[in-house]
Amino acid sequence: MRIACIQPEVFQERDNCYFEVEEILKKLIIEFENCEIVCLPERWVNLTNGKELNLQNERGNNYNFIKNLAKEYGISIISGAIWERRKNSIKPRITSYYFDKNGEEIGRQDKIHLYSYERQNFEPGKELVLFPFNKIYFATLICFDMAFFETPRVAAENGAEILFSPTQIRAEGIQNWEIYLKARALENRIPVVACNTYGSLFKRKFPGQSKIISFVKDYISPSKLRIVEGPIDSSGFVYDEINLDFPKKLRNLRFKEIIDKNSIKVRKIKM
Repeated sequence: MRIACIQPEVFQERDNCYFEVEEILKKLIIEFENCEIVCLPERWVNLTNGKELNLQNERGNNYNFIKNLAKEYGISIISGAIWERRKNSIKPRITSYYFDKNGEEIGRQDKIHLYSYERQNFEPGKELVLFPFNKIYFATLICFDMAFFETPRVAAENGAEILFSPTQIRAEGIQNWEIYLKARALENRIPVVACNTYGSLFKRKFPGQSKIISFVKDYISPSKLRIVEGPIDSSGFVYDEINLDFPKKLRNLRFKEIIDKNSIKVRKIKM
């Protein structure tokens, strides 16, 4: 599976953000013409449109921009996160669309674990979606969804062979984020593709440093992670080619070792 994270700088004007994304995609395709699937970060347009949150109508401008990119360049794209209003939701949703190389929408994943201010302004997703890609399935876990072991585990147990994670991690949280990503990869023996925001939002710096985490072949016990990183404090992309057969072997071995937590009795000694 030939994968890339596109890490554009976030600008105030939406058209500048569109231009930045497309320019990086062009450079990626020139260098790696066989790339099959691209992931964008959680945030690649500004958070606000004037004084209001930068909300889109369902399948609005940001959606159509990514859809058209996928079709024009013949590459599958995970859209990052789009803030959109829906007729059947009380509050807006934070959602990530997946388009195939023909620009067809295959499905979307709503953010399940909302972070901080998001809980006041958005409605959480209730369903985890597994998306088909060639002969495998993958899951999209938006940022904070990767901070909890349940969502990656449910994805892996139900047949996901790789996890994509559009993220928005500021500089102060990078160290914790790296630990989460490595832990989720190791505890599920599954590759993780995490695409992080680059730029300044609300005077907070987001350094990018996107990561593609996979496994070094033939290292079974202990397993050995292979980590390819994107640019730090600059725009650009990161590319890697991942063989999913070896992680699948590791995952089968690991899942045979799992103990049902409900079978573990807890005894608390009184003070």
